[in-house]
Amino acid sequence: MTQHRIRLAEVTEVHEPENAVSMRPLVSRASHGGDLSMTWIRLDGLHRPLRTDSSTRVYYLLEGSASFTVGDERPFEAVAGDTVVIPRGVVYAFEGQMTYLCINGPAFADGDDIYDLEED
Repeated sequence: MTQHRIRLAEVTEVHEPENAVSMRPLVSRASHGGDLSMTWIRLDGLHRPLRTDSSTRVYYLLEGSASFTVGDERPFEAVAGDTVVIPRGVVYAFEGQMTYLCINGPAFADGDDIYDLEED
């Protein structure tokens, strides 16, 4: 049965030290289908450069700030209340201290994030 209300405190927190994040998957492919996913994330440092060829990714900053580099563009600062849109297939990186929501459409699936970019 699909949950219509998800309480942040009831979702298990997952730690990913290699990307300086802790996260709680709120809406997933498994729980709500493949249209979209949403994850609450806390970043404290540098997230490795990556890309996804599977979905457009939207970051909505709840607290804090971070510097984003998207493709070949100059880095820019995003602060609480800002939205950052990452098109599929574009390499990007970010760092800072922030809490944010990450929304993927279509939904995130394991293996979507590509980190080993030197071989591309």
